Amino acid sequence: MRCLICHESMTVPWTPATLWRRDWVCPSCESKLTPLGTGCPRCGQPNETGETCPDCIRWLSLGLDLTVRCLYAYDEAGIDWLHRFKFSGDVVIASSVAPALRALRSSGVTYVPVPLSKERLQTRRFNQAEVLARCIGPTRQLLEKTEVSSQRKLGKEGRRHRTNPFTVPTSVKCGKIILVDDVYTTGTTLHQAAFSLRQAGASEVSAICLFRALNKSKSRPI
Repeated sequence: MRCLICHESMTVPWTPATLWRRDWVCPSCESKLTPLGTGCPRCGQPNETGETCPDCIRWLSLGLDLTVRCLYAYDEAGIDWLHRFKFSGDVVIASSVAPALRALRSSGVTYVPVPLSKERLQTRRFNQAEVLARCIGPTRQLLEKTEVSSQRKLGKEGRRHRTNPFTVPTSVKCGKIILVDDVYTTGTTLHQAAFSLRQAGASEVSAICLFRALNKSKSRPI
C-alpha cells in the first residue's frame, strides 16, 4: 500500500477489507495536521488566555452571534492537505480527517454544507464542504450561493465587506443547524450564511470548520 498524501510505501494490517480500501494515509502524514489548542472559544483563533478574540468581539458588536468549532490550524501542513483535497480533487483523503469530524456528531442536528455557486461547482465538480459534512452525518442543503467574486482575490477587508451571496429558497423549519466549511479565515462566509438561515426562520445556528487560518500571512491563497 502507498500513502495517498506522500506516496510512500506503508504496511497495514491485512484483512479481507484491505483489498477494497483505497484511502490509506500513513501515520506520519496523519500526525502533521496541528490540532488547535487554547484559543478563542468562539472561533478557535489560538491565544494563550482562552479569551474571545478581537475579531469575534467585532462580530458580536454587529449583532452577529456565531460559535464555530475549528479542528486544525491552517499552517503549512494544513495548506498542503487542503490544496491536495480542494484543488487537486483528491476527495478520498477526506477519510484521514473523518474520525475527528465524526467525533463532533450530535443528535437532533441538521448539517448544512456551505454551498458553492453553480459556476464554481461546474468548474470544481464537487463541493468540498459537502464532502466534509458527510463525514459527520446526513446533510441537507438549505442555502444557495450567487457568484460574487472569488475570495482568493480578496484581502481581509474585502472579504469582510462583500455582499452577502447566500439566499434560502424556502422557510427553514429545522431546530439546530450546524454549518460546515473547510477554512475559517475572517468569518464572513459563515456569518453571512448563518444570518441568511436565521432570517429564513432557523432558531439556532453554529458551525464546524476543518481549519482555522492563523493571523499571519500564508504562502498560498485558499
